[in-house]
Amino acid sequence: MQKERKLNFIRVTTLVIFVAVIAWPVQAQWSWQNQVQIRGDGVAMGGAGMSFIDGESFFVFALRTELTFGQFGVGIDVPLRFNTDNGELRDEDWNSTYDFFRALRYIRYGRKRRSPVYARLGTIEAARLGHGFIVNYYTNEARYDDRKIGSEFDLRFRYWGLESIVSNYDRVEVIGGRAYVQPLRDTPGVGLLNRLKFGATLVSDRDPDATGATDDDVSIGGLDIELPLVSTGPFFSLLYADHARIFNFGSGQAVGIELGLWKLGGLLTLQTKLERRFLGKRFLPSYFGPFYEVERFDNSGVAPVRKTDLLLARTSREQGIYGELFGHVLNVVKLLGTFERIDGFANSGRLHLAGFLSRGLGPISARAIYDKTRIDDFADAFTLDERSILRAGLGYQVNAYLYLFTDYVRTFEVNATTGKLESQRRVEPRLTFVLPLNFTSN
Repeated sequence: MQKERKLNFIRVTTLVIFVAVIAWPVQAQWSWQNQVQIRGDGVAMGGAGMSFIDGESFFVFALRTELTFGQFGVGIDVPLRFNTDNGELRDEDWNSTYDFFRALRYIRYGRKRRSPVYARLGTIEAARLGHGFIVNYYTNEARYDDRKIGSEFDLRFRYWGLESIVSNYDRVEVIGGRAYVQPLRDTPGVGLLNRLKFGATLVSDRDPDATGATDDDVSIGGLDIELPLVSTGPFFSLLYADHARIFNFGSGQAVGIELGLWKLGGLLTLQTKLERRFLGKRFLPSYFGPFYEVERFDNSGVAPVRKTDLLLARTSREQGIYGELFGHVLNVVKLLGTFERIDGFANSGRLHLAGFLSRGLGPISARAIYDKTRIDDFADAFTLDERSILRAGLGYQVNAYLYLFTDYVRTFEVNATTGKLESQRRVEPRLTFVLPLNFTSN
């Protein structure tokens, strides 16, 4: 065991050195949404600090950065956590071959919904297909020690397009996509109808309980239609409708409107969405959401619970709402909020909030992402328990090259002894150096 730990240490240290070397010559963009401002041709970054996970303390030496060069982007996450009691490397970070692949957090080409071709391999953070009636803000890293290597792949052409996700390449789990067409785009004399789009979606989880021994796969198919109404200058609006069916269970529909104000005077961007939902028996909207990796198979109670068991409890037709608001001011303060609830149904609320502050308060920057499910009322929305996921951080620029950051992360893990799902808390203060590099000769 001791020999294996030493071997793991050598592997990880070698990986850190290798990644640090290849990171030097590219233009870098750190994951705090440009809150670290760099001038030059490249940047070298590293950090050290403390980590507190479920009552244990660790010394941390970490490389976690995002690098961009042209259309390409690379995210790196190499944590070296040494137990302060015995000096040993934290086993859960490097106890499988898969962990070493996860050190390369993602590789990306293009920009989601903006580039003709968008591809991302690694972690999935907030995936959405179409209007989100089936897949909405799905992530494959809700459990920190069970993060997965998945992918997103999109194509956007003049008359048609494609969006797709794969949650895990280690085994077949969530996989699916949406294809859409705009058949009347260049047809004269049809007015607004030349903007009409038709879409079809199919998504499956091939093995929700991750055992392979049970026939518990779930598949959802859907059709949608979208009609942009106004797209003039900074203003836009569109109407849409969705229909989805969970095979062997039930179906539901939604109609909605989106309104937007983009870069008004270079100062303000604001986008809002309001959706009315009509839900049949044994149906749940946005089935693949930010909590899906926790909900798909929950073994934390007396008996295992699959998310499909929740469908069986839907014994009546229901209606509900979904709202979304996104905006930023001067690209300094960025906010996103979503909320959904079923009329008259207790504990049916879901909340997603995200906020970023960069360059707004001098050397101070901050970010927070919060998700909660099964909300009953407003007072219940912001209590931290097994129904919530929180990521928050605060940064301070000490001088031109030195930054102090503190992260608080609350996710989930499976207890190796009991097999139960438990919350996991991590607090990680760290000191980060940022060294700009210039290769251009004068």
